[in-house]
Amino acid sequence: MIDALPALWIVIAAFLVAGTVKGVAGLGLPMTALGILTFFTDPRTAFAAAFFPIFAGNIMQMWRVGGAFGAVKRYLPFMVCLVILVPVVLSLSADASEETLLLTLGITVLIFVLLNVFDVIPSVPDRFDRPAQIVMGCFAGVLGGLTSVWLPAIVIHLTSRGVDKEEFIRASGLLLFTGSLPLAAGYVREGFVTGPVALLSCALILPTLAGMLGGEYMRNRLSETAFRKAVMFVFLMIGLNLVRRGLWG
Repeated sequence: MIDALPALWIVIAAFLVAGTVKGVAGLGLPMTALGILTFFTDPRTAFAAAFFPIFAGNIMQMWRVGGAFGAVKRYLPFMVCLVILVPVVLSLSADASEETLLLTLGITVLIFVLLNVFDVIPSVPDRFDRPAQIVMGCFAGVLGGLTSVWLPAIVIHLTSRGVDKEEFIRASGLLLFTGSLPLAAGYVREGFVTGPVALLSCALILPTLAGMLGGEYMRNRLSETAFRKAVMFVFLMIGLNLVRRGLWG
C-alpha cells in the first residue's frame, strides 16, 4: 500500500498544512490531509497514512484545552453511536469502489463548507440533546465508516447546541478521537494498514504537531475570520474535485 503514496515531501507537506488548519480552527486535520492526498492516491491509503497523526492531534487538542472527563459524560450517546457504527459500516463498505468513496467524501466535504458558509443549522433545546446526539452520532458513524471523515456531523450537532468556542474545540477533539479508535481497529482488521504504512504514519506525527503549534501561533495573531474563509475556499475546491473524480474518474 505504501507504493500507492505520492512522493514523501508531498505527504509531509500535506500533514504540515493539515496540522496548521487544526491549530487555527481546532478541526479539519483528517479532512485536509485526505483532501490533499486523494489528489495523488486512493482514500483508503490516504487515511492509513493519517492513522497516527489523527490520534496525536486530537490527544494534543484535548490535553491543551482540558476538561475531557466532563466532556465524556456530556457526549456519551454520540460516542457510543460512533463506536458501534463506524466498524460496522467500514466492514460493509470494505469492497466499495474508489469512485464511490471519492464521491461520498467529496459530498461530505461540500456539506461541511455549506454548513460553515450559510450558518443555517437550527437550535436544539436542552431537552432534545440526547435524541439529537443519537441521530447525529449515527450519521457520524455512517460517514466515518464509509469515508473516514465524520466532522460535518460533529459541526452540525455542536452548532445546533450553541456551544462556546472552548467547548467546541474540546468536544470536537473528543468526538474525533473517539471515532478514530474503532476506525483504526477496522482498518487493521481489513488489512488497509501494513507495517511500512504504520511506520510512516508514526513519523508524520512530527509535521502534524509542528503544524498545530504554528497554527495556534497564527490563531493568536491573525484574523481568524479571514483564515476560515481561506480554509473554506480550499475545502470547496477539494470537495468539487473529489465529486468530479467520483463521477467522471
